[in-house]
Amino acid sequence: MKNLLFLGIVILSGVFNVQSKEIDIDSDRNIKFPPKGDLISVNDLQNDVAELKSLLLTVHPNPSFTMNIAEVELQLNKLTQAIVAPMTQIEAWKHLSLMNPFFNDGHMVITYPEYYRRLSEHMDNGGRLFPLQVRIDKSQNIYVTGVENVDGNIRVGDKIAAINGVTASEIVGNILNRMHGDTASNLRAFGAERFAKMYWLLYGDTGYYQVDIDDNSELRRYSITGSNKKTGRENSDISDFVQRKILKDDIGYIRIDRFYYSPEQEEPFFNFMKESWLEFRDANVQDVIIDVRNNPGGTDHYWQIGIAPYVAQESFSFLSRFKIRMTERNIRLGPFKGELGTLVEGSYDELIPVEELNDLRIPGKAYLLMGPLSYSSTVLFLTAFQDSHQAVIAGDSSGARSCTTGRIQTSIFGGSKLELTMPTAIFTRPAGQDLCKESIKPDILILDEPSDPNIAVTKLAKSIIDRR
Repeated sequence: MKNLLFLGIVILSGVFNVQSKEIDIDSDRNIKFPPKGDLISVNDLQNDVAELKSLLLTVHPNPSFTMNIAEVELQLNKLTQAIVAPMTQIEAWKHLSLMNPFFNDGHMVITYPEYYRRLSEHMDNGGRLFPLQVRIDKSQNIYVTGVENVDGNIRVGDKIAAINGVTASEIVGNILNRMHGDTASNLRAFGAERFAKMYWLLYGDTGYYQVDIDDNSELRRYSITGSNKKTGRENSDISDFVQRKILKDDIGYIRIDRFYYSPEQEEPFFNFMKESWLEFRDANVQDVIIDVRNNPGGTDHYWQIGIAPYVAQESFSFLSRFKIRMTERNIRLGPFKGELGTLVEGSYDELIPVEELNDLRIPGKAYLLMGPLSYSSTVLFLTAFQDSHQAVIAGDSSGARSCTTGRIQTSIFGGSKLELTMPTAIFTRPAGQDLCKESIKPDILILDEPSDPNIAVTKLAKSIIDRR
């Protein structure tokens, strides 16, 4: 993980033949950068680092669960020593966010403040983000996985060599150096999913993007228009995050891309789930695939109420143990009890209730399809069902730990006003702590194809039929 901080810049060799549409990417006048923010003094920036150290001791339930404490202390000291001149807010983020990989936790991250509001304002003012969907492989190459609304000859599967003259290796290094995640594979998944947003923060918006494609040592160059599609989180229709259909051979399919919704979206979500189980019963569905490959988590009650009663045969365990810092929010949320600021830990014996008589329960089995972005509450969802043998887990793990942190809290640094998100709880899966540091091992291994999500579904459906 720590090597992510020292990725070098690889310069493209001159052996490529270039087919190009020349565009001007040399003038900063053509680039729309995020707001710089006010200058922050050296003293205020160094105080922010001291504040981070304090929060690790007073808010985090146990930093050593995810972090190498000695390495974190070393990097924090280096960060402090490197603060020798005032910085703007965006410069402060670029500097302090270099700590993110060392936290080794998808729930802990230093972020550019009010990111979504500022991005929305940028888009309202004619902004255009990098339009291609991508994946990042173990060698930190960038491959195209989606070309929706992109004019040109770029194809799914193409390897990106450079964007606007900057090598892919340098771009990936700068993104992953500031990305959070449990493991290196987790970082790559999050980095790929947030590629366009991180690119804007680091390199700005040129409106159009010069993309060099490495085609067997021949370089193809394209100029593509950026995307002006806004990525709203709260006002989206529920259909943007969920889908259902009935496959052949009496297999139902539900895709759920999140377990968090605005108050206006909550009732539509539960209505969608109830309608799904009704439709499956009326169609004589035997088994169901629940696709959470792109689900980064949220709140547990969405799956405990919307899914568990319709697929589980009996009440089952959710967790075996917990450790939680008693913040004001955690005291308010419960069910854990303790004095403000204290650490509370113990066994967790409550079961997820399941009615014995439920005429909407499927007669067969549920197959939970996980992937690189399955995280947080989705990890709890998967391990609760796997350890209780109430469902079959399929897919390929993201590398996230199977015992997850959670109950995140966001603090604002006093000097830079950057946002620090930090977990306040650690949850141990029902099977116990021996498996905590390992990723979830699928019962059925199915390697995903990012360019065509249906391939994994087809493979899993065949496996279901073979197992009947």
